[in-house]
Amino acid sequence: MEGPFKGHAPTRKLVQIFGISIVEVDEEMKILKKEFFFDHGELLGGLMKGAKLSGGTDQVALNCPFLRNTG
Repeated sequence: MEGPFKGHAPTRKLVQIFGISIVEVDEEMKILKKEFFFDHGELLGGLMKGAKLSGGTDQVALNCPFLRNTG
């Protein structure tokens, strides 16, 4: 995590989640549908571990909190 997320400073640590994916394919093994299942609390908890940023208002990240300059 390299960028702020909802008013929390970046931790520069790996945010890792575990889950399962279900993929539906056709006869030619082309993906028709995909679903991902994971614990949303686990993901958000990892993103909000950083210290609260000052500024009074909730600063919302305008780009990806994992990678810099992806906005």
